[in-house]
Amino acid sequence: MSSTAGNGGGSPLMQTTATPVTPNYVFDPASNSYRLQAFTTPGCNNDFPDDPASYARLAALWSQNVDGFTRQAITGNPWNSLFSSAQTAYYNPLVTSIPKGNGAVDVAWIAFPNRLIQYLGQNQVPPNPYNLPQSALFPLADSGELSRYPIPEVRCPQPDWGGELQPFGPYGPRGWLDEYCEFAVVRNAQNKITRIDFTCENPEYFQTLWRVSPERVCAVYEQALNSGAPQDQWITVSVADLQLLDPVSGQPVIDPETNRPAYNPLNRFNSGTICVRSGTPAQRSGGAMHLTATPNTLQTELGLGAGATVQRSAGNTDPQALICCGQYGQNFRNSDPHIGQSINLAVGAGTNISLADPPGLYIQMPSFAQYALPADPKLPPGASAADCWHIIRGFEHITDEITGTRFPGSFILHAAFQIPQAWIDAGVSFTVGDITIGGAPIEYGSQVQATLEIALFGRPIVPPPQPAPALACVTSPAVVTEAQPLQILFQNVWDAYYGTTVNTPSGVTMSLASNSSIIPPTLYPGEKKVALALTYAAPSGEKALPPEQWPTVYFTDADGSVDSSVSTQVTGFSPTVTYAVPGNTYPSPSQLLNLSVSVAATAAAGVRGVVIVPAGQQFSSALTAAPAFLVVAASSTAA
Repeated sequence: MSSTAGNGGGSPLMQTTATPVTPNYVFDPASNSYRLQAFTTPGCNNDFPDDPASYARLAALWSQNVDGFTRQAITGNPWNSLFSSAQTAYYNPLVTSIPKGNGAVDVAWIAFPNRLIQYLGQNQVPPNPYNLPQSALFPLADSGELSRYPIPEVRCPQPDWGGELQPFGPYGPRGWLDEYCEFAVVRNAQNKITRIDFTCENPEYFQTLWRVSPERVCAVYEQALNSGAPQDQWITVSVADLQLLDPVSGQPVIDPETNRPAYNPLNRFNSGTICVRSGTPAQRSGGAMHLTATPNTLQTELGLGAGATVQRSAGNTDPQALICCGQYGQNFRNSDPHIGQSINLAVGAGTNISLADPPGLYIQMPSFAQYALPADPKLPPGASAADCWHIIRGFEHITDEITGTRFPGSFILHAAFQIPQAWIDAGVSFTVGDITIGGAPIEYGSQVQATLEIALFGRPIVPPPQPAPALACVTSPAVVTEAQPLQILFQNVWDAYYGTTVNTPSGVTMSLASNSSIIPPTLYPGEKKVALALTYAAPSGEKALPPEQWPTVYFTDADGSVDSSVSTQVTGFSPTVTYAVPGNTYPSPSQLLNLSVSVAATAAAGVRGVVIVPAGQQFSSALTAAPAFLVVAASSTAA
């Protein structure tokens, strides 16, 4: 597998490996096809280049999580209300063979948030009341100070500016950067930009890496955010900087799965668009390590991909109309409508599709055509603005194992735009803020963001002939006919996430639970009365329930039958918990069940689904289990 990695430098604790790991395919000569054995870590990146055993553990856990996301996507979320598995054309490459030579296709979009343009910019259809030029959108894209710019509550099929308005979302310290590309900016004492970090890394990966080694997560933070930076601006990251704290006691929240502190995705080095690199190390903050906008998750992206495969009776040729009809994403983004229509058209032409391994969304190389450097006699011969682009995590090129040729795009996870050390050593006196794009000096990180794309890579295959019925549009709001599990966490972790309030530039506070991840907790054989919290969407019309009307919760085996080795008791019920379920753009009310779960000592290892059965009803195989909501470990001893 070939690769082109970025510049080194930075923290001595760890360097990005120069060679990507190889996807785990097995070739079957009889069928001339490949079968993926395990999903590969994002961008084929190896965060344990010096520790094969730890990488193997990470890779296994990551593949388990992505397999769960994939099965959730194929089943449908909300479960069984928008479509059924028989009507999706999304396949799981762990169970579906890929013919040799069957190539991947790229779907790319501009990284600058299009919803800012649609709702605030000039010459939009329908017109908005703000009519701001692009030059006014750049500072807003950097600051997120959008409290003066409410947008319509009704946005399908078109924004209704005559109706009720709501604050611009998504909320969060970088919530408005919702094209799967977020950034953070370093400025000098003269307020000129010296560095911009860009990331497209998904939060689920960092949650997974944290479960394997919090110390390695700290090293990854240091390596990425210090790479190529002057040593007097380096940060030092400790577990204490990244851990989740109880909002009442201020003490670390211990994850029952690992017996170590849980992870805070909005820690001081991954929050907002402003980096502080002056003062003492304790005073430094800011950075962009992974995505934080609530819709910017891999689990949601896989769900979007599966939802978009469903053929609809209306809107199939119009990306905005289709996404309003199918309700599988947020309209007027550059990403979701374009991804959805691309997938929908491919399936309509007779293919099934899945994200190519390694699944993810990736930064592409910027277009430097409009960049110009200041005149400086110290510039090395042949110097160009492209030299300021440093790939820190991921790779510009990797080879597709299925075709033996390069993928049609880059697998960059993290990049920084900064003056190269070689230029500084040569005596160059200018900084990033003196470089121009289209004749305008770079005053905002979003100016560079507007010159790059984000992409995913799909792999369509031609399946056996099968009908693809066109379904009617999803009703709005959707009618929920059975309880839909949304997320499950250890109770103490949920309490800390949900109880932590996050202030945002939009002026709307949010719960940190919106930045948690839909990753199933792991229990061990023999564990008794483990406290878990399960959020769910109740059937339409359900209100607060007295204890005698609380539902029953069952964990299920792979065949959908009840797993008798996992016993569950509902110990509490909350009729309303309001947060943005990870992957959603806006907060909404959900219900919460407090569970006490015990696992038999003889329980088989594996992943379980979950079903919520209303009081007075019996479990039925007709109910759709939400896949991958609990893991039973192979060992009775926590790692």
